[in-house]
Order: sequence, then structure tokens, then C-alpha cells
Amino acid sequence: MKNVLYITLSLLSLSAFAQTKAEKEAQKAIANSKKYTYEGNTALKGDKPVQAEVEYRKAIAEDKNNATAQYNLGTMYYQQKSYDEAFSRLKNASTSDKITEEEKHKAFHNLGNAFMKNKEYEKAVLSYKEALRHNPKDEETRYNLAVAKEMLKQNPPPPQNNKNNKDKNNQQNQNNQQNQNNQQNQQNQNNQQNQNNQNKNQDNKNNQDNKDNKDNKKDQGDKQDKNKDKGDDQKDPNQNNQQDKNQSGQGQGEQRPSSLSPQQMERILEAMNNEERKTQEKINAQKVKGQRAKTEKDW
Repeated sequence: MKNVLYITLSLLSLSAFAQTKAEKEAQKAIANSKKYTYEGNTALKGDKPVQAEVEYRKAIAEDKNNATAQYNLGTMYYQQKSYDEAFSRLKNASTSDKITEEEKHKAFHNLGNAFMKNKEYEKAVLSYKEALRHNPKDEETRYNLAVAKEMLKQNPPPPQNNKNNKDKNNQQNQNNQQNQNNQQNQQNQNNQQNQNNQNKNQDNKNNQDNKDNKDNKKDQGDKQDKNKDKGDDQKDPNQNNQQDKNQSGQGQGEQRPSSLSPQQMERILEAMNNEERKTQEKINAQKVKGQRAKTEKDW
């Protein structure tokens, strides 16, 4: 039970701390917004509209409900004839809960003037009416309202159907333009792809032609070598025999260098002499044996 109570108290403390922190940050933002508004007013009085715009924007960034910064910035845009920006800022100022009745009256009155400049008479009428609600005694606002109504009567806004048709036509035109752009892009991509394919095919063809030329040159070289070999085979056989004979004779005429010692050569010569002597003796013996003996005639 004590643990549950402790956890509950801790959560409450954290919640209170978070709330206090958020409140402090909000108060700090409001203080910064007022500071930037004051600096914007000072810059505007010093004829520094660019610096004033920067300071007013900082003030609104800190506190979007700063009606004074919104109003001053809108009024400055109105004086610079930037009516769209003036309308946006004055409208924000008119809805702020911190703006006084007199400030609201001025904001809507100036807003009506901005709409009149843009020839948006219907919005001008609504703005002047809102300004009179906050200050019904302002004759200038009442006069401007009458002028705005007369201009609206002479220049009524287009019917809602026409406006819808116009918007529809504009959307249709945008869609048609988008489709046309998409088709053109697709066509360009197809043309580029076709060109790339043609270039690739041409490269493949050139590579194949180069390969065929190399193969043809190789075949011609092989054919020439074959014809040369055939021509060599068809030469005169006598010439070949003569060449072989010459080579053979040259081989026989060459003397091999002896690798025998003098003693071995001497013994070989002696053995050859002995063989030759024996052979001669045999030949002589055969001659003697085969010779006829002389016989005397027997008278």
C-alpha cells in the first residue's frame, strides 16, 4: 500500500514539474515575442522596414497570438501595396483574443481597403461590416462599405457553377498538359532506346566483320602454307636423292676423333697385321695346292 502511494505521489510530482516547465517556457516565449515586437516598432519608426519585418516575424514565431505584431506587420504590407500579405496578417490579427475593439476595427477597416485594391468587392463588404461591429460610429468605414456594395453590384462575382467549370477546365488543361509532357518524355525515351539499340547492333556487326576478316586471313595463310608444303613434296626425287647422297658422303668423309690410347691403337694395328698375314698365307697355300705339276712326256 505504501509503495502504491509512493508511486502515485511521484507521478503527481513529475506531472506538476512538467506543467510548471511548460508554463515557464510559454511565459518565456511571450516575453520574447513582446521584445521582438518592440524592436520591430523601433525599426519601423526609424524607417527600416526590412528590419521591422524581421523582428515582427520573430515575434509571431514566438507567439502566434501576438495581435500587435500581426497588425503592425499587416499594416506595413498594406502600405507597401503587398495586399495578399496584408490580408493574411490583418486577418490573423482580427481573430486574436488579445486585440482590443479599436484594434479589431482598424484591422478589418484596413483589410476592407486591401480587398478594394484587389477588386475583391465581396470580401471588402464583409470586412467593412465586421469593422463597423467593433466601431459603429466610424463614418469613413460606413462610406467605404457603401462604395464596396456599389462596386459589387456593378461587378458581381461569377456564379459558383461557372467558377467550378473554370476550375474544372483549368484542372483538365493541367491534366492534358501533364499527359502531353508524359507522352513526349516517353517518346524521347523510346527514341533514345532505339538509338542505343541501333548503335549496339552496329557495334556487334562491326565486331563480327572484324572476326570474319581475321578468320579469312588465317584460312588464306593456312592455304599458302599447305601449298608450299605440297610444292616441296613435288620436287625432283633425284635432287632429293642427290642431296641425301651428298649429305651421306659428307657424313662418311668426316673423321671421328679417336678416343683410344696409343698402346691400344698399336695392339689393334698389330692384330690387323697378323690377320692380314694369316689371310695371305692361306691364299698362298691355296695357290700352291691348286697348281698343276709338270709331267714329262712319255715318249
